[in-house]
Amino acid sequence: MLAGCLDRNGGHIDPTTVELSTGSGTASSTSSSGSSGPGIMTTTVDPGGSDGDSGSTGDPTPAPCGNGKIDVPEQCDQGDANGDDRECTSSCRWNICGDGLLEAGDEVCDDGKGKNGTYGHCGKYCMDFSPHCGDGMLQAAHGEVCDDTNPMYGCLPDCTPATSCLDIRTGWGDAAQTGLFSIRREDRQVTVWCDMQADGGGYTLKYASGTQVPNPPEPDKFIGEPLTAAQAEEKCASWGLRLFSPRTQQHLRAAVTAASAAEFAPVHATGDYPAGVAADSNAAGYLSIMGIYPVTPGLSCESKPLNSEDCPQWAAKPDPQDPDVVMPYWVTDKIFLGQPDTGNCAGCSLLYDWNLQVQPPVLTGYFAFNMMTGASSPHFLCEVGDKLGPPEG
Repeated sequence: MLAGCLDRNGGHIDPTTVELSTGSGTASSTSSSGSSGPGIMTTTVDPGGSDGDSGSTGDPTPAPCGNGKIDVPEQCDQGDANGDDRECTSSCRWNICGDGLLEAGDEVCDDGKGKNGTYGHCGKYCMDFSPHCGDGMLQAAHGEVCDDTNPMYGCLPDCTPATSCLDIRTGWGDAAQTGLFSIRREDRQVTVWCDMQADGGGYTLKYASGTQVPNPPEPDKFIGEPLTAAQAEEKCASWGLRLFSPRTQQHLRAAVTAASAAEFAPVHATGDYPAGVAADSNAAGYLSIMGIYPVTPGLSCESKPLNSEDCPQWAAKPDPQDPDVVMPYWVTDKIFLGQPDTGNCAGCSLLYDWNLQVQPPVLTGYFAFNMMTGASSPHFLCEVGDKLGPPEG
Protein backbone atom coordinates (compact mmCIF):
# COMPACT_ATOMS: atom_id res chain seq x y z
CA MET A 1 0.00 0.00 0.00
CA LEU A 2 2.81 2.38 0.84
CA ALA A 3 4.36 1.68 -2.54
CA GLY A 4 1.08 2.37 -4.22
CA CYS A 5 0.74 5.69 -2.47
CA LEU A 6 4.21 6.73 -3.47
CA ASP A 7 3.76 5.68 -7.17
CA ARG A 8 3.12 8.81 -9.33
CA ASN A 9 0.47 6.86 -11.23
CA GLY A 10 -1.35 5.71 -8.16
CA GLY A 11 -0.36 2.07 -8.54
CA HIS A 12 -1.02 1.98 -12.31
CA ILE A 13 1.57 0.94 -14.82
CA ASP A 14 3.74 3.78 -16.06
CA PRO A 15 3.21 3.94 -19.83
CA THR A 16 6.81 4.97 -20.31
CA THR A 17 8.19 1.72 -18.85
CA VAL A 18 8.47 -1.79 -20.09
CA GLU A 19 8.41 -5.06 -18.26
CA LEU A 20 11.49 -7.19 -18.31
CA SER A 21 11.28 -10.19 -20.49
CA THR A 22 10.99 -13.55 -18.65
CA GLY A 23 12.90 -15.30 -21.34
CA SER A 24 10.89 -16.57 -24.23
CA GLY A 25 7.90 -14.44 -23.39
CA THR A 26 7.10 -11.02 -24.88
CA ALA A 27 7.01 -7.69 -23.15
CA SER A 28 3.60 -6.51 -21.94
CA SER A 29 4.23 -2.86 -22.83
CA THR A 30 3.71 -1.38 -26.31
CA SER A 31 6.44 1.21 -25.79
CA SER A 32 9.94 1.10 -27.30
CA SER A 33 11.73 -2.21 -27.64
CA GLY A 34 14.81 -0.96 -25.80
CA SER A 35 15.69 -3.21 -22.84
CA SER A 36 15.52 -1.38 -19.50
CA GLY A 37 14.33 -1.71 -15.99
CA PRO A 38 11.00 -0.44 -14.66
CA GLY A 39 10.63 3.37 -14.56
CA ILE A 40 13.57 4.08 -16.89
CA MET A 41 12.85 6.05 -20.13
CA THR A 42 14.02 4.26 -23.28
CA THR A 43 16.50 6.00 -25.66
CA THR A 44 14.20 5.90 -28.67
CA VAL A 45 11.69 8.30 -27.21
CA ASP A 46 11.76 11.78 -28.82
CA PRO A 47 11.01 14.17 -25.97
CA GLY A 48 11.20 17.13 -28.33
CA GLY A 49 8.25 16.00 -30.36
CA SER A 50 10.07 15.95 -33.73
CA ASP A 51 8.41 14.97 -36.95
CA GLY A 52 10.36 11.76 -36.99
CA ASP A 53 13.10 12.80 -39.44
CA SER A 54 16.06 10.89 -38.01
CA GLY A 55 18.55 12.84 -40.28
CA SER A 56 17.98 16.23 -38.62
CA THR A 57 20.70 17.51 -36.29
CA GLY A 58 18.49 20.04 -34.64
CA ASP A 59 21.06 22.89 -35.30
CA PRO A 60 19.53 26.21 -36.46
CA THR A 61 20.37 27.53 -40.00
CA PRO A 62 22.93 30.40 -39.85
CA ALA A 63 21.43 33.81 -40.61
CA PRO A 64 22.52 35.23 -44.02
CA CYS A 65 25.17 37.98 -44.31
CA GLY A 66 23.39 41.22 -45.09
CA ASN A 67 20.45 40.91 -42.68
CA GLY A 68 21.77 43.81 -40.62
CA LYS A 69 22.54 41.70 -37.54
CA ILE A 70 25.92 40.30 -36.55
CA ASP A 71 25.69 36.52 -36.42
CA VAL A 72 28.66 34.30 -35.66
CA PRO A 73 31.10 34.07 -37.43
CA GLU A 74 30.41 37.50 -38.93
CA GLN A 75 32.61 40.43 -37.90
CA CYS A 76 30.11 43.05 -39.05
CA ASP A 77 26.81 43.37 -40.87
CA GLN A 78 25.47 46.71 -42.05
CA GLY A 79 22.73 45.29 -44.23
CA ASP A 80 22.31 47.02 -47.58
CA ALA A 81 25.40 49.13 -46.82
CA ASN A 82 27.65 46.04 -47.07
CA GLY A 83 29.99 46.02 -50.07
CA ASP A 84 33.55 45.16 -51.06
CA ASP A 85 34.27 48.88 -51.37
CA ARG A 86 32.58 49.68 -48.04
CA GLU A 87 33.55 49.48 -44.37
CA CYS A 88 31.85 46.09 -44.03
CA THR A 89 32.43 43.81 -47.01
CA SER A 90 29.87 41.69 -48.84
CA SER A 91 31.13 38.70 -46.83
CA CYS A 92 30.55 40.54 -43.52
CA ARG A 93 34.22 41.02 -42.76
CA TRP A 94 35.80 44.36 -41.84
CA ASN A 95 37.46 45.96 -44.87
CA ILE A 96 41.09 46.27 -43.79
CA CYS A 97 44.39 47.12 -45.50
CA GLY A 98 45.85 43.94 -46.94
CA ASP A 99 42.62 42.17 -47.86
CA GLY A 100 42.95 43.19 -51.52
CA LEU A 101 39.68 45.16 -51.43
CA LEU A 102 39.73 48.93 -51.91
CA GLU A 103 37.61 50.78 -49.37
CA ALA A 104 36.32 53.93 -51.05
CA GLY A 105 37.20 57.13 -49.26
CA ASP A 106 39.57 55.45 -46.81
CA GLU A 107 42.18 53.51 -48.81
CA VAL A 108 44.14 54.84 -51.79
CA CYS A 109 44.95 51.33 -52.98
CA ASP A 110 45.13 47.74 -51.77
CA ASP A 111 46.93 44.99 -53.69
CA GLY A 112 46.68 42.48 -50.87
CA LYS A 113 48.95 41.00 -48.25
CA GLY A 114 52.38 40.12 -49.60
CA LYS A 115 52.20 42.77 -52.35
CA ASN A 116 51.50 45.96 -50.41
CA GLY A 117 54.74 47.76 -49.63
CA THR A 118 56.69 46.24 -52.55
CA TYR A 119 57.86 47.85 -55.83
CA GLY A 120 55.08 48.51 -58.29
CA HIS A 121 52.30 47.95 -55.76
CA CYS A 122 50.31 49.72 -53.08
CA GLY A 123 52.06 51.20 -50.05
CA LYS A 124 52.34 49.26 -46.80
CA TYR A 125 49.43 51.09 -45.12
CA CYS A 126 47.22 51.50 -48.21
CA MET A 127 47.53 55.30 -48.02
CA ASP A 128 49.95 55.77 -50.94
CA PHE A 129 51.86 53.85 -53.58
CA SER A 130 55.22 52.14 -53.27
CA PRO A 131 58.01 53.18 -55.69
CA HIS A 132 56.84 52.33 -59.20
CA CYS A 133 57.34 53.11 -62.88
CA GLY A 134 55.69 56.46 -63.49
CA ASP A 135 56.49 58.11 -60.15
CA GLY A 136 59.18 60.31 -61.71
CA MET A 137 61.97 58.65 -59.73
CA LEU A 138 64.46 56.36 -61.42
CA GLN A 139 64.51 52.90 -59.83
CA ALA A 140 67.39 51.33 -61.78
CA ALA A 141 67.51 48.37 -59.39
CA HIS A 142 64.03 47.43 -60.61
CA GLY A 143 64.94 47.67 -64.29
CA GLU A 144 63.88 51.25 -65.00
CA VAL A 145 65.98 52.97 -67.66
CA CYS A 146 64.02 56.23 -67.46
CA ASP A 147 60.97 57.56 -65.63
CA ASP A 148 59.08 60.56 -66.95
CA THR A 149 55.36 60.93 -67.64
CA ASN A 150 55.84 63.71 -70.22
CA PRO A 151 55.92 61.96 -73.63
CA MET A 152 58.15 64.67 -75.13
CA TYR A 153 61.12 63.33 -73.18
CA GLY A 154 60.85 59.97 -74.89
CA CYS A 155 60.31 57.74 -71.88
CA LEU A 156 57.66 55.09 -72.48
CA PRO A 157 55.00 54.05 -69.92
CA ASP A 158 57.06 50.93 -69.09
CA CYS A 159 60.07 53.12 -68.18
CA THR A 160 62.13 52.17 -71.23
CA PRO A 161 63.41 54.78 -73.73
CA ALA A 162 61.62 55.32 -77.03
CA THR A 163 63.77 54.77 -80.11
CA SER A 164 61.29 56.30 -82.55
CA CYS A 165 58.14 58.40 -82.76
CA LEU A 166 56.24 55.22 -83.56
CA ASP A 167 57.29 53.89 -80.14
CA ILE A 168 55.95 57.06 -78.52
CA ARG A 169 52.71 56.96 -80.49
CA THR A 170 52.16 53.32 -79.60
CA GLY A 171 53.02 53.83 -75.93
CA TRP A 172 51.29 57.13 -75.20
CA GLY A 173 48.52 57.29 -77.81
CA ASP A 174 46.71 60.62 -78.07
CA ALA A 175 48.71 62.04 -75.16
CA ALA A 176 51.55 62.55 -77.66
CA GLN A 177 50.85 65.33 -80.14
CA THR A 178 52.87 66.45 -83.19
CA GLY A 179 56.00 68.37 -82.26
CA LEU A 180 59.51 68.02 -80.85
CA PHE A 181 60.47 64.91 -78.88
CA SER A 182 63.60 63.31 -77.55
CA ILE A 183 64.35 59.70 -78.51
CA ARG A 184 67.24 57.33 -77.85
CA ARG A 185 69.45 56.46 -80.79
CA GLU A 186 72.96 55.00 -80.76
CA ASP A 187 73.06 55.29 -76.94
CA ARG A 188 72.40 59.03 -76.92
CA GLN A 189 69.40 61.33 -76.86
CA VAL A 190 68.41 62.86 -80.19
CA THR A 191 65.85 65.64 -80.72
CA VAL A 192 63.39 64.81 -83.50
CA TRP A 193 60.10 65.98 -84.96
CA CYS A 194 57.26 63.50 -84.49
CA ASP A 195 54.24 63.64 -86.74
CA MET A 196 51.40 62.03 -84.79
CA GLN A 197 48.63 62.43 -87.40
CA ALA A 198 49.79 61.26 -90.84
CA ASP A 199 48.82 57.65 -91.56
CA GLY A 200 47.85 57.09 -87.93
CA GLY A 201 50.92 58.88 -86.56
CA GLY A 202 54.43 57.80 -85.68
CA TYR A 203 56.67 59.22 -88.42
CA THR A 204 60.11 60.31 -87.13
CA LEU A 205 61.89 63.24 -88.79
CA LYS A 206 65.19 64.87 -87.89
CA TYR A 207 66.56 68.05 -89.39
CA ALA A 208 70.19 67.56 -90.39
CA SER A 209 72.89 69.66 -91.95
CA GLY A 210 76.31 69.47 -93.49
CA THR A 211 77.22 72.88 -92.05
CA GLN A 212 80.31 73.27 -89.94
CA VAL A 213 81.46 75.76 -87.32
CA PRO A 214 84.25 78.02 -88.64
CA ASN A 215 87.73 77.64 -87.17
CA PRO A 216 88.34 79.79 -85.21
CA PRO A 217 84.60 79.88 -84.30
CA GLU A 218 82.64 83.09 -84.77
CA PRO A 219 79.28 83.73 -83.09
CA ASP A 220 76.25 83.03 -85.31
CA LYS A 221 78.34 82.12 -88.36
CA PHE A 222 78.45 78.73 -89.98
CA ILE A 223 79.86 77.35 -93.19
CA GLY A 224 77.45 75.55 -95.48
CA GLU A 225 78.76 72.24 -96.77
CA PRO A 226 76.54 70.62 -99.41
CA LEU A 227 76.34 66.84 -99.11
CA THR A 228 75.31 64.31 -101.72
CA ALA A 229 72.65 61.76 -100.92
CA ALA A 230 75.32 59.16 -100.20
CA GLN A 231 77.10 61.54 -97.82
CA ALA A 232 73.80 62.53 -96.23
CA GLU A 233 73.07 58.86 -95.63
CA GLU A 234 76.34 58.60 -93.71
CA LYS A 235 75.50 61.67 -91.66
CA CYS A 236 72.06 60.27 -90.82
CA ALA A 237 73.62 56.93 -89.93
CA SER A 238 75.68 58.62 -87.22
CA TRP A 239 72.38 58.98 -85.31
CA GLY A 240 71.17 55.54 -86.29
CA LEU A 241 68.86 57.10 -88.89
CA ARG A 242 68.49 57.11 -92.68
CA LEU A 243 67.94 59.78 -95.34
CA PHE A 244 64.27 60.69 -95.62
CA SER A 245 62.18 58.99 -98.30
CA PRO A 246 58.40 59.62 -98.24
CA ARG A 247 56.20 56.52 -97.96
CA THR A 248 52.84 58.08 -98.77
CA GLN A 249 51.30 61.38 -99.83
CA GLN A 250 50.42 62.11 -96.19
CA HIS A 251 53.97 61.31 -95.10
CA LEU A 252 55.43 63.75 -97.62
CA ARG A 253 52.93 66.43 -96.58
CA ALA A 254 53.94 65.90 -92.94
CA ALA A 255 57.62 66.30 -93.88
CA VAL A 256 56.90 69.53 -95.78
CA THR A 257 55.04 70.91 -92.78
CA ALA A 258 57.88 69.92 -90.47
CA ALA A 259 60.54 71.36 -92.78
CA SER A 260 58.69 74.68 -92.77
CA ALA A 261 58.33 74.84 -88.99
CA ALA A 262 60.34 77.43 -87.06
CA GLU A 263 60.48 75.40 -83.82
CA PHE A 264 63.27 73.12 -84.89
CA ALA A 265 66.55 74.32 -86.40
CA PRO A 266 69.13 72.03 -88.03
CA VAL A 267 72.16 70.64 -86.25
CA HIS A 268 75.86 70.64 -86.97
CA ALA A 269 78.56 68.17 -86.02
CA THR A 270 78.83 69.28 -82.38
CA GLY A 271 75.13 69.50 -81.52
CA ASP A 272 72.16 71.85 -81.80
CA TYR A 273 72.52 75.36 -83.15
CA PRO A 274 72.57 78.06 -80.44
CA ALA A 275 69.26 79.83 -79.82
CA GLY A 276 68.57 82.76 -82.13
CA VAL A 277 70.75 81.60 -85.01
CA ALA A 278 69.03 81.99 -88.36
CA ALA A 279 68.89 78.69 -90.20
CA ASP A 280 67.65 77.49 -93.54
CA SER A 281 64.50 75.88 -92.18
CA ASN A 282 62.32 75.31 -95.21
CA ALA A 283 61.31 72.69 -97.70
CA ALA A 284 63.73 73.95 -100.35
CA GLY A 285 66.63 73.28 -98.03
CA TYR A 286 65.53 70.09 -96.35
CA LEU A 287 63.67 68.33 -99.14
CA SER A 288 65.97 69.10 -102.07
CA ILE A 289 67.42 65.59 -101.75
CA MET A 290 65.69 62.43 -100.57
CA GLY A 291 66.58 58.77 -100.22
CA ILE A 292 65.12 57.55 -103.53
CA TYR A 293 67.61 56.07 -105.99
CA PRO A 294 67.63 54.41 -109.43
CA VAL A 295 67.36 50.64 -109.27
CA THR A 296 69.58 50.30 -112.37
CA PRO A 297 71.78 53.27 -113.38
CA GLY A 298 70.82 54.59 -116.80
CA LEU A 299 67.25 53.27 -116.65
CA SER A 300 64.26 55.38 -115.65
CA CYS A 301 60.52 55.97 -116.05
CA GLU A 302 60.46 59.19 -118.04
CA SER A 303 57.19 61.14 -117.94
CA LYS A 304 55.70 58.86 -115.33
CA PRO A 305 54.52 59.87 -111.82
CA LEU A 306 57.26 59.38 -109.27
CA ASN A 307 55.95 56.74 -106.87
CA SER A 308 56.66 53.06 -106.32
CA GLU A 309 53.56 51.93 -108.24
CA ASP A 310 54.04 54.02 -111.39
CA CYS A 311 57.84 54.16 -111.36
CA PRO A 312 59.43 50.93 -110.07
CA GLN A 313 62.68 51.93 -111.83
CA TRP A 314 63.36 54.07 -108.76
CA ALA A 315 63.17 52.82 -105.18
CA ALA A 316 63.74 53.70 -101.56
CA LYS A 317 66.96 52.31 -100.17
CA PRO A 318 66.36 49.12 -98.13
CA ASP A 319 66.75 49.35 -94.38
CA PRO A 320 70.07 47.68 -93.44
CA GLN A 321 68.30 46.12 -90.44
CA ASP A 322 65.57 44.64 -92.70
CA PRO A 323 67.05 44.41 -96.21
CA ASP A 324 64.27 42.10 -97.44
CA VAL A 325 61.47 44.52 -96.58
CA VAL A 326 60.27 46.46 -99.62
CA MET A 327 60.02 50.15 -98.76
CA PRO A 328 57.24 51.88 -100.72
CA TYR A 329 57.76 55.51 -101.74
CA TRP A 330 55.53 58.36 -102.90
CA VAL A 331 56.68 61.73 -104.24
CA THR A 332 53.85 62.72 -106.58
CA ASP A 333 51.05 61.45 -108.77
CA LYS A 334 51.67 64.22 -111.32
CA ILE A 335 53.67 63.92 -114.52
CA PHE A 336 56.71 66.11 -115.21
CA LEU A 337 57.57 65.65 -118.90
CA GLY A 338 60.90 63.97 -119.54
CA GLN A 339 61.54 63.35 -115.83
CA PRO A 340 62.98 61.50 -114.16
CA ASP A 341 65.30 60.98 -117.11
CA THR A 342 68.05 58.44 -117.64
CA GLY A 343 70.84 60.81 -116.64
CA ASN A 344 71.32 59.16 -113.29
CA CYS A 345 73.98 57.22 -111.47
CA ALA A 346 74.15 54.59 -108.72
CA GLY A 347 73.48 56.20 -105.36
CA CYS A 348 72.49 59.52 -106.99
CA SER A 349 69.42 61.27 -105.66
CA LEU A 350 67.09 63.45 -107.71
CA LEU A 351 67.11 67.19 -107.08
CA TYR A 352 63.66 68.41 -106.01
CA ASP A 353 62.34 71.95 -106.57
CA TRP A 354 59.67 73.57 -104.38
CA ASN A 355 57.46 76.64 -104.62
CA LEU A 356 58.00 78.41 -101.30
CA GLN A 357 55.55 81.21 -102.11
CA VAL A 358 52.66 79.05 -100.93
CA GLN A 359 52.18 77.28 -97.63
CA PRO A 360 52.70 74.50 -97.33
CA PRO A 361 55.30 74.55 -100.15
CA VAL A 362 54.41 72.67 -103.34
CA LEU A 363 56.67 70.44 -105.41
CA THR A 364 57.26 72.07 -108.83
CA GLY A 365 59.60 69.51 -110.35
CA TYR A 366 62.58 67.20 -110.02
CA PHE A 367 65.34 66.13 -112.32
CA ALA A 368 68.17 63.63 -112.47
CA PHE A 369 71.71 64.49 -113.44
CA ASN A 370 74.87 62.48 -113.27
CA MET A 371 77.94 64.57 -112.56
CA MET A 372 79.23 61.36 -110.91
CA THR A 373 77.64 62.28 -107.60
CA GLY A 374 74.08 63.49 -108.25
CA ALA A 375 72.29 66.26 -106.39
CA SER A 376 73.59 67.76 -103.15
CA SER A 377 72.29 70.00 -100.37
CA PRO A 378 73.67 71.54 -97.15
CA HIS A 379 70.40 70.60 -95.39
CA PHE A 380 68.29 67.46 -95.46
CA LEU A 381 65.99 65.31 -93.35
CA CYS A 382 66.82 62.07 -91.59
CA GLU A 383 64.26 59.53 -90.37
CA VAL A 384 63.96 56.25 -88.49
CA GLY A 385 62.04 54.47 -91.25
CA ASP A 386 60.25 52.00 -88.96
CA LYS A 387 56.81 53.10 -90.18
CA LEU A 388 56.22 51.83 -93.70
CA GLY A 389 52.99 53.66 -94.45
CA PRO A 390 49.34 53.81 -93.43
CA PRO A 391 48.12 51.30 -90.81
CA GLU A 392 46.93 47.95 -92.16
CA GLY A 393 43.22 47.52 -92.66
